[in-house]
Amino acid sequence: MTESEPTQESQARTDHGVAMPPLSLRLHPDPVLRDVCHPVERFDRWLSDVLDEMLTLMRVHKGIGLAAPQVGITRRLFVAEIQGQPLCLVNPKIVMGSGIDQMVEGCLSLPDVHANVQRNWQIEVQGFDAQGRKRKHRVDGLWARVVQHETDHLDGVLICDKASRTI
Repeated sequence: MTESEPTQESQARTDHGVAMPPLSLRLHPDPVLRDVCHPVERFDRWLSDVLDEMLTLMRVHKGIGLAAPQVGITRRLFVAEIQGQPLCLVNPKIVMGSGIDQMVEGCLSLPDVHANVQRNWQIEVQGFDAQGRKRKHRVDGLWARVVQHETDHLDGVLICDKASRTI
């Protein structure tokens, strides 16, 4: 079995009783990328399975972040991983931001697009883990950028919308 083939677990995933196909990456101009996502209300096996499958898909595509609409799910959740440290956050809300940083970003849903984007250097984000436990993270640098980028996806915002220039 190759890494990109669906696993038995992903084939068995259901959306609250309805069988779901394995997740796949959605590319611009797929309209789901412009949807404003709804809050997650149930913290159950479906949610854990989706987060695990999103992490796997993100790694296969060599990304450092992946938001639910990028796999066709209009719920407020994302996964990220930097230097082997994964983060899964459900219903994230950025509650504080400071400092300004500008950097060229890419996006798995916009292949071959790189955009110069200005963001806060440091943020505080609140949300929940897969089990519904409240979490608060204060992050800076690349972590702050990734959290802001993925949170933008949950509001239907893409890097091309925020870019000072596209490369």
